[in-house]
Amino acid sequence: MSHEFTLWFVGAWFAIALFLGQAVATCLFGAGLVGVYLWAGPRVLHGLVGQDIFFTASTYSLSIVPLYLLMAQALLKGNVIVDLFRIGRRLAGPRRLPLGVATILTGGMLGAVSGSGSASAASLAVLTGPELEKSGYTKVFAVGLAAIGGSLSAIIPPSIIVIIYGSMTLVPIGALFIASIGPAILCILVFIFCLWAFPDIRPEARGSDATVIGDEPIGPGTIISFLFVLFLMFVVFGSIYGGIVTVGEAGAMGAFAALTGMLAMRRIGLRDIYAALTESAKVTAMLVLLVIAAQVFSRFLSFSQLPRTILSAAEPMIDQPLMLVAVLMLVIFIAGMILESIAVIILLIPIVQPMLEAAQIDMLWFGILASFMITLGLLTPPVGLSTYAAASVSNVPVAKVFRPTTLFAFIAAITVAATMLLWPPLVTWLPAHIR
Repeated sequence: MSHEFTLWFVGAWFAIALFLGQAVATCLFGAGLVGVYLWAGPRVLHGLVGQDIFFTASTYSLSIVPLYLLMAQALLKGNVIVDLFRIGRRLAGPRRLPLGVATILTGGMLGAVSGSGSASAASLAVLTGPELEKSGYTKVFAVGLAAIGGSLSAIIPPSIIVIIYGSMTLVPIGALFIASIGPAILCILVFIFCLWAFPDIRPEARGSDATVIGDEPIGPGTIISFLFVLFLMFVVFGSIYGGIVTVGEAGAMGAFAALTGMLAMRRIGLRDIYAALTESAKVTAMLVLLVIAAQVFSRFLSFSQLPRTILSAAEPMIDQPLMLVAVLMLVIFIAGMILESIAVIILLIPIVQPMLEAAQIDMLWFGILASFMITLGLLTPPVGLSTYAAASVSNVPVAKVFRPTTLFAFIAAITVAATMLLWPPLVTWLPAHIR
């Protein structure tokens, strides 16, 4: 079998499996195994792929993932996100704009502890959608705002996307966390500006910004929960940014503190702990399987020398790094509209990394920029997963919800992405000054 036919066969295998609804890990793993077998034979398959799987699964950086997932699950099982929104709603009062801002900020915090844009958007739509409607926003806009807030999980630390990117490229994860702070803040500010400039308000509510919302009393438990989350985030991320502990040690400390705190406040019981451990193990297994499948597929790519071929084709752009990054951002943005965010990173990074290294592009800067573009891909058609998740749980036609989410994403792309492209210190300055 010719090498050219092998490339086409493996590409068709992957595309057909993905079209038939197979998991991305299954598509990558199957295509990689078939490709290695056809290209190099069974001896290479047995001798190298097994080692790849072992060493990939035992990578230290992947051990960080279950720690942050366990911390997230403990907080979610304790319903602290509900308390965060209650505090934000009380601070916002009956006014529409502050309540919308509270929704975006809550989405950022929910994304920080859940790690999944679609899951964050769905949870936020259930939690904040009715309150936004009471304040005067249309139902479609309320659901869209929930999707927008949930999508922030791709860039706000401890983003699982950033952890996977760091494990694949060997960029320090702590530095990636620090580097994402500036773009995350700018993205939130742009979303808040869009909320102020382009609100979608029901006609009967346009005359006043004082629509009455039925306030629930804020009890001591809610306040304690709110303060505990702030303290936990300060300790975990403050210790990382201050250089006191490593990212892995901070994750272990955060997981232990979250479980202990939720138990002390009687927010969770033994069943909740079991559920948190189970869910963390399931998500970790899924992520590790994805990374292993990507490594097997990368082994096939290395045999086929496809990255070198692509590198040769992209050689005219290597002398123009800004143009190369702009093209890659467009590819990542399109892929983010179709695939789950983590799958985009795992699928594309092995292919584009040789080009980035040849062009001497800062992998830390590129990782944050790529994470941001995935954030926008979660919001835009045809398959913006955060938008679909929020619309499905709210029984709203997704085509209508795409209108506000696409507008917000377009403005954020122009503002934040252009700022990172033209002024890299937005990403690189803070890591260079925090040790």
